[in-house]
Amino acid sequence: MDLLQNHFHILNASPRDNRRRIMELADERSLLFDSNECMEARSELTNPRKRLSAEVAWLPGIGPKRAGEVLSLIESSPTKLLAVDNLSSIARANLLASGLARLQDHNADDVAEWILEISWAFEDIDPEELSVIINEERVVSGFPEVSDLSAVETEIQERRRHYRQVIKSVLDNLSPKELVEAVTVAVESATDDGEEHGPILIADLIDSYEVEAQGFLDKEEGNIRALVEKLRAAVDAERSDSTLAPMVNQLIQVVKNWDTVAQPIQVSTKSRGLDHDASHRVAGLVRGLAIHMFNEHGKLDFSQQLTNMLQEVFAEVGEVAERTAEDADALGEIAERRKLSRLLDPISDLCKAALESSEKQPTSADREAQKVMNTAPQLIAKLSASKPGAEILSQGKDEIALTLMHCAVVYGNKTEKWKPCIAFLEEAFKYASSQEVKSRIQKNLSTVRDNDRLYGDLIPISSAPSLDTINGIGTTMYGSTDHDPASGSYLSTHYFVFFAIPIFPISRYRVIPTGNGYRFLGKAPLRTFDKWHIAISLGLIAWMFISMQ
Repeated sequence: MDLLQNHFHILNASPRDNRRRIMELADERSLLFDSNECMEARSELTNPRKRLSAEVAWLPGIGPKRAGEVLSLIESSPTKLLAVDNLSSIARANLLASGLARLQDHNADDVAEWILEISWAFEDIDPEELSVIINEERVVSGFPEVSDLSAVETEIQERRRHYRQVIKSVLDNLSPKELVEAVTVAVESATDDGEEHGPILIADLIDSYEVEAQGFLDKEEGNIRALVEKLRAAVDAERSDSTLAPMVNQLIQVVKNWDTVAQPIQVSTKSRGLDHDASHRVAGLVRGLAIHMFNEHGKLDFSQQLTNMLQEVFAEVGEVAERTAEDADALGEIAERRKLSRLLDPISDLCKAALESSEKQPTSADREAQKVMNTAPQLIAKLSASKPGAEILSQGKDEIALTLMHCAVVYGNKTEKWKPCIAFLEEAFKYASSQEVKSRIQKNLSTVRDNDRLYGDLIPISSAPSLDTINGIGTTMYGSTDHDPASGSYLSTHYFVFFAIPIFPISRYRVIPTGNGYRFLGKAPLRTFDKWHIAISLGLIAWMFISMQ
């Protein structure tokens, strides 16, 4: 029952008028308006039991004069009703419902505001307080007091149904877009974005809205499922990113459209501590696709797009929000690592080229090491300037260090030229960042230094010299100097002997004794002493030859 259709309004009566006054007003109004309607109003208002409905649907606690003033605003200036104060909760709710039904040129925000005001007013209605107000007016009018509280409660629920119908009628006159917006604004404001329980009328509104929206939501959910399957098939078929991108954008848009309509339901469900099953299904479809695109095909950008969208549209769905937040964090970390890794690309390219070239041509590994040493300072400086973090900078330095170490090892093993290798390894140690890499370089450096000490001045030999003598005439090894305890080697001189007497030093070798023989490590230059020995021996031979003449 609308205020302007209320029996009190039809007869221009007040709840404070007695039975006689009501009958008089009915006779007077019958002369001007529909007599049947006036007689019906008289019958209802003079019946103590039946008049309760009109009393609850009227303006309880408001005097006749003020009632006339606020009633005049309903048709003349309904927007001013929002500012009317000092009303009982039921009177305010009834007044605003009448005003909302007659509101002109309203938008979604306006409707949402009125819905909220009516909802909060209804929420404040107390059956006992209302009974007191009605009975006070009945005492004045001479009608029996209401003793059955349940009857009042029943009429309050009837008011609830009336408010729902008024709200629905107003919403139905909005465009679909404005309707969704109005309901969304109302439920978000009433529940603090789902954090608090909202008024009962808001819950009623959402229940009605959900019924109306179910067809659209079901249809769009089917479209989302089809798009997800289509995208999964496309990515499995290894379609290009240029083909996948518009498909991903289309899916995102359809999900957002679905969520726009589902948003009020999601918020209301959250405020009641419940889960919205449809949201879980839709989010699950898209999340599964995002995971598949990344795990199976490495499509990080597309996975992030879908995950970020899920975060945005399902923020009100607790479990979904938590899972997508975790997904977003994980993907974000991966993206950051990839971004940082790309900073290492110039260093990686340099090192990769050096390693490949040194493996193909070990004898030129020294040139590759030199290239790395010449270029590395600029690359490290550029990397540091980008502020990548200690970990990435350490990775870059270690990669350079390991590359120099590899070149040194390859070159040394192939050429046995150890001095350049020492320089490469010492430079590598300067770049090494992690303790593991430092230890590896230090170990190789120690080995190379030992090799240089043992083999640095030695000339490689293809075979061991002859050590044969017949009757004390031939060649053999004499002496031992420059002992190396670590290898057990020493330098020994290869002599031509005559009757076991060393005559001519032929050459020197670093050897390791092996029982009855030697292991020859390489050829060493003759000493000055050896050269004098040769000269003296040749001089004696010449003197003996001249003397024999």
